[in-house]
Amino acid sequence: MAAQTLHLGWHNPVRITWGCGAFNALQFDQSLVLIADRGALGGENEVFLRGMLGEACKSIAWFNGGLASVQRAQELCDRLWPIMAQYPDCLVVAVGGGSTLDLAKAVRFRFASDTSAEQVWRTNTLPLGFNRHPLWLIPTTAGTGSEVTPWATLWDTLAPDPKKLSWSPLDGFAERAIIDPDLSRTCPHTLTRDCALDALSHALESLWNINRTPITEALAIEAARTVIAHLPTLLESLENHDARTEIARASLMAGLAMSQTRTALAHALSYQLTLDENLAHGHAVAVWLPMVWEIALKSGASCQKSLGQIFEKSSDFGISEINHWLRRIGIEPRDLRQTPSGRQILVTELSSARGRNFAGTYVVD
Repeated sequence: MAAQTLHLGWHNPVRITWGCGAFNALQFDQSLVLIADRGALGGENEVFLRGMLGEACKSIAWFNGGLASVQRAQELCDRLWPIMAQYPDCLVVAVGGGSTLDLAKAVRFRFASDTSAEQVWRTNTLPLGFNRHPLWLIPTTAGTGSEVTPWATLWDTLAPDPKKLSWSPLDGFAERAIIDPDLSRTCPHTLTRDCALDALSHALESLWNINRTPITEALAIEAARTVIAHLPTLLESLENHDARTEIARASLMAGLAMSQTRTALAHALSYQLTLDENLAHGHAVAVWLPMVWEIALKSGASCQKSLGQIFEKSSDFGISEINHWLRRIGIEPRDLRQTPSGRQILVTELSSARGRNFAGTYVVD
């Protein structure tokens, strides 16, 4: 019998610079606009950044935290697009957490003045005659993976029915991602935890995913094991440099895996929690991980072997382990299967865009 050829797809053109001190080594030789989270940078890095950018920087727009909303993206475009229009090759640089990076992904596509950017984002389309500016992304948290994915999360919070939008333009990848674990050292306890949980969720969602490949599987297993091994240590001592570096490494690997598979059921379930309970994204996803893990195994999803490698025991044993691990760091898991309304939510979200990526199935009894 002839050997079967396995065709693997992989497309991630982001040029990655990794390592402690990478931020300090940056050089800019073209005009740029900067979107930055002042709270994430801290005073020392902000002073350094201003000095490093010098005359190349034509404008700085500070992000003051919160969700990357459609309205905030529009405000940034109104401010920065006229400046960017004066410099056709203007670079967009973002320094901050996932929301800051997502806003930059929206800003880098500059539309004509008569185009409604908000309508473009809501319909996930690109109009004719847009300008795509080069983009450098520099995360100051370890978890979102936004620096190596081609889409952005924008929250339509003022719509009659508030919702999460996924802005997924063609050729949405950044040109460069600069990942310096030292930039996350000022992250407080809860932000450190919730960002790392986001990375863990990206890894697991890449495993119970219909789009997984041997490449994404290897990245996701290593990322999940790294978060589980090092996050408790980091939360006990936020100054632990080695643990911070390991979490940043896990975040990058999980982001690379997710850039190929997208997310799945746990993310689909998380969005309403963020809107209704104002839970941080990583927290809102993590509460569903044990339940989704169990559904994946019970449905016979073909990810059992890879899930078994997370704790190096049986994949069934992993359900109790992930429950215990989450409670140890202050997260109480949830299970929708206990009530009729919860079971209906599960069925509904399985048919959503993210839910359809889930490799398992769930049937209401």
